[in-house]
Amino acid sequence: MGTFTASLRSIGDVKSLPATVELNEGRIIIAAGSTEIGSWQLSDVHLEEIPTGYRMAAEGEQILIELRDTVAFATELSNQHKKKNPFGRRKTDHSDRSAESTVPPTPQVRTGTDTEDRAVALPPRRSGETHSTGWTEKGLALVDGTLAKANKKLGPYLPDWMFTRAMFLIAFGALVLMAVLPGLVSTFLLIAGAVMVLFGAIVYSDPMLASRWLPGRTTPQHVLLFGVAILMMGVLLGVVAN
Repeated sequence: MGTFTASLRSIGDVKSLPATVELNEGRIIIAAGSTEIGSWQLSDVHLEEIPTGYRMAAEGEQILIELRDTVAFATELSNQHKKKNPFGRRKTDHSDRSAESTVPPTPQVRTGTDTEDRAVALPPRRSGETHSTGWTEKGLALVDGTLAKANKKLGPYLPDWMFTRAMFLIAFGALVLMAVLPGLVSTFLLIAGAVMVLFGAIVYSDPMLASRWLPGRTTPQHVLLFGVAILMMGVLLGVVAN
């Protein structure tokens, strides 16, 4: 059993509600002060870990649970799952042994020397295939690691699709175009920055639109600063290009 201090926030909402989250006997209980908001079996909800806590999906709705101590919550959540099925591993081991005892060993027929057997068993490998595959896997691992670090720092302020491989390729392509066609990219940045500043001014003047349109913890001030930064980048790139 564990009780944790948290704050609740709907997806896309800026303001949060102070609450307490309790894990007890396989249930998650959320209350705001003395008022209980809801109580669910852990098996009936889906908890997805995010940098600030967890995203919970229950009864077709999703809320963000932001915790002060995410490590303690994760430990207690794991303990609750273990208490629910304490003999799960033993049953699995028993079934594995039963399967091993009922499956007869496959007979092996030797048709020649050890070298000949290995030549038959292994598929032919093209020259350089292992080397290229290794470099591809290393490159993808580096990209995924960079995206994970960026998501950890900027995840609460930006939508999840910003931290995908597709967006990484788009950003890389933009850098290449910036080096090849700086004048064209400068014009695009100036237009994009102006649109971003205009959008920031709109959501700044209407808090309701800001709560609907801005993701995570993003505020109108963030949008305005981002738009000004894009404008400045466009101006600097135009100066360099000319």
